[in-house]
Amino acid sequence: MQLPPLQVTRAVIQRYARVLARYGDELGQRPLVLPNGDFFPDRFEGDQASLERLVSRLQEHAGMADIPIQATVIPRDADAAPKGGGCSSGACHVPSSTGTGIPRLVDLGDGWVVQVPEQELSHPVALTTNLSRSLAYVFLVETQHEGEIIEPPVDVTADFVAVALGLGALMMQGAYIYAKSCGGPSIASVTKVGVGELAVAFAAFIAMRKHSFRDALRELDTTQRAVLEESRDLIESNRALVELLARDPERVAQGTFELHEGTGWFGRLFTRRRKPTSVSAELGDLDEALSIEEVESMLIAMPAASQVGHSRSRGAADPAREELKALVSEALVSEGLRASR
Repeated sequence: MQLPPLQVTRAVIQRYARVLARYGDELGQRPLVLPNGDFFPDRFEGDQASLERLVSRLQEHAGMADIPIQATVIPRDADAAPKGGGCSSGACHVPSSTGTGIPRLVDLGDGWVVQVPEQELSHPVALTTNLSRSLAYVFLVETQHEGEIIEPPVDVTADFVAVALGLGALMMQGAYIYAKSCGGPSIASVTKVGVGELAVAFAAFIAMRKHSFRDALRELDTTQRAVLEESRDLIESNRALVELLARDPERVAQGTFELHEGTGWFGRLFTRRRKPTSVSAELGDLDEALSIEEVESMLIAMPAASQVGHSRSRGAADPAREELKALVSEALVSEGLRASR
């Protein structure tokens, strides 16, 4: 797994900078939330009470404890999907996002309801990633100005907001999931932005907030750890950019910055690179009851930007700039949805 090309990496940094420039005051100084017992000490039993505790913990870590958010489990509909595990049984059927067609998030006006399908409770990575994305969307709506439009695609914006809320490690875990398919083990994702792009934004978050890369790397799976190490090399080779991103994200958002390839010469000189880990080495943690289609069906579909706000009056758009933005957004989305089968 490698980082995206430098041009795409630059676009990722600009996109993340736009999040910081717009929401910096509301984001505050967020902790580096890690998937371990220090941040999630509650025993998870896979029931309603456990889900409520988990959502409450995530809200607290994201600085959103003041927003009323209820969590509810949507029972598994035994008649909604075929039974069995083989292709001939129809098990490759892709269910709806909650398994029942019920939306993930419900805006009550004075609060929110997060609805989680029962089958997702048995997949902690997909569960925590989807909850992180849900909280990011709630954050976007709760901080939205009158007449403001959330930058599209909203799914992409929400993914970067989740990183800025301190939930980058959870997002990276859900961006690259080993799962089974009819053709054998495959890679699935429950994020819109790919693991490489998320790693760049996550590394920027860690460096800006002076968190520990070592702590983050310790909690990530093999692929995620490798790509974050590359991102750390890139970010640490661009110290001036990190300082500018912390001091003046608006300037970075406008593209007024230099970005150099990660050097990593010291590490390459004195440290032997790790050999790539084969897929088969990871299959011990594979949930045999979970297919790639079931994992991908857990991807939350955020509303289109036109459904969550109205654009303020702006001057005439620059066609060339708009075309470039569209290409970048398309690249980010396609990278996030890509699955190798």
